[in-house]
Amino acid sequence: MNSGTLAPKRLVLDTNVLASALEFRGPPLQILDLGRTRLVELFASAFIMGELARALASKRFRWATGEIAESLEEIETFITIVAPSVQVDAVQTKDSDNRILECGLEAKADVIVTGNMRHLRPLGRFQGIDILTPREFLDRYFPYA
Repeated sequence: MNSGTLAPKRLVLDTNVLASALEFRGPPLQILDLGRTRLVELFASAFIMGELARALASKRFRWATGEIAESLEEIETFITIVAPSVQVDAVQTKDSDNRILECGLEAKADVIVTGNMRHLRPLGRFQGIDILTPREFLDRYFPYA
């Protein structure tokens, strides 16, 4: 790890990071594998998992229903699903991004990992939760991953 900095233990991966991990590999998959091997704790919400299923079924990815179900079932063996109890309105232009922040708060996440450069990443930090891209997260906490 970098300069003796302890890696965050609790992460929320937003939908685009999860979809990228499953489809394109690279840093998103490396982070998903950190959760799979229990080096970090991963959290999601029913909203994130539903959004992931819709994304994988979309014209961009074109996954079959069975493939989606199988992948979500496997992911849910090492991702804790939380039910957010608070509502936030930090992102005015895209309300669905607020659901990611709500998940982060409910999970008491240290970091939200996002590829959303338009709405989430510019926040930088939200109520004590760092918001980083997959590459930023790996460079900061797992530079040799």
